Amino acid sequence: MSPSPPSNPNILAVKTQSADVEAVSRIDAVKTVLRVLTQTTGLRLAVVARVTPESWTCCAVLDEMNFGLQTGDTLVISTTFCNTVRGLGTPLLVNHASRDPRFKDHPAPKMYGIESYIAVPLYRRNGDFFGVMCALDAKPADLTEDKLEVFRHLGDLVGHQLEQEEALNERDTQLLSAHEAALLREQLMGIVSHDLRNPLNAISLAATTLMRRTDLDDRARRGLRRILDSSDRANRLILDLLDFTHVRTGLALTVKRKAVDLHEITQQVVDEVQLTSPGRTLDVVCEGDARGMWDPDRIAQVLTNLLTNAVQYSAPSARIFVETRGEAEAVVLSVTNAGTPIPKELLPVLFEPMTRGTTEGTERRSVGLGLFIVNQIARAHGGHVDVVSTAEAGTTFRVRLPRGG
Repeated sequence: MSPSPPSNPNILAVKTQSADVEAVSRIDAVKTVLRVLTQTTGLRLAVVARVTPESWTCCAVLDEMNFGLQTGDTLVISTTFCNTVRGLGTPLLVNHASRDPRFKDHPAPKMYGIESYIAVPLYRRNGDFFGVMCALDAKPADLTEDKLEVFRHLGDLVGHQLEQEEALNERDTQLLSAHEAALLREQLMGIVSHDLRNPLNAISLAATTLMRRTDLDDRARRGLRRILDSSDRANRLILDLLDFTHVRTGLALTVKRKAVDLHEITQQVVDEVQLTSPGRTLDVVCEGDARGMWDPDRIAQVLTNLLTNAVQYSAPSARIFVETRGEAEAVVLSVTNAGTPIPKELLPVLFEPMTRGTTEGTERRSVGLGLFIVNQIARAHGGHVDVVSTAEAGTTFRVRLPRGG
């Protein structure tokens, strides 16, 4: 069956799956970024476009306006506001194009009926111009310049990810052995995890600053809250990637021991996870003496990874049980959740990198480093971690930590 023609007659449905379109499609975060843009601005159409002096190509789109634009579609470059962004090399904000002296005669409002538009240019890390990330609408808007700051940081993140995807794809095609390919991926993960920190910190700072404003409506606050939550998750992933790269290059995981109480660390981490999962029920039981010599940040990382895993792989209504129990020579930390048991064939390799506790291809799939890091941290403290998973009792991860390491 042939594809349906675009609802907008000015769209050229060429559908060429160019390398640029494919590169953007491989960046999972793009869909979330476009959703955040529409929620933050209130505009109904968000796009990542490859823009050259000769062409405009849609690489990713979220269309809630029924504009008819799809991935691979092209527009005549001279009819777009994106061409203006390309020419200026700077962000652009238009609230009411047909009444704006700069754009009242521009083809965009005349041909496409576009009145509001906000965009930033996208650059590769080497400085080459790639295209534009924009949000637009047929209705006039009342957007302020502070929205551009969020766009800038998200644009930096997309541009950086694009560069890494292209570098990985180019290098993979040149490698001749599986060993070389694995080594390259580990090196790239180390580079990405380091380099992503700056734009993520900038995004968090900008969103936190905007949240302090008193004139934001509930929709804007929800959008900013999603930005902060996504940034927190990304930062946790970066920590896992850094640790993974550190271990796989033959270095021991760094721990900084000091006297701490595991009961206190557990309650603090549970409270933090509860804030990001307000609909979940987390029950905590603390028994016995839980004092010992451990790295508090590393132990918090263990518990955060286990709780995040439990939240992801259990029903929203399921309770999650956390227990810290003091024994004579050690303290045992356990996290239990109900849900589909881990397949028996996965249990022997569950703590290996890139392994997940499910074979299902769902939206909950992650890069698969959380349990690997948990195991490495436990071992660095002289302890160990095990798992029991049955349909009747649920899944329990148990970490045993000797008091003195």
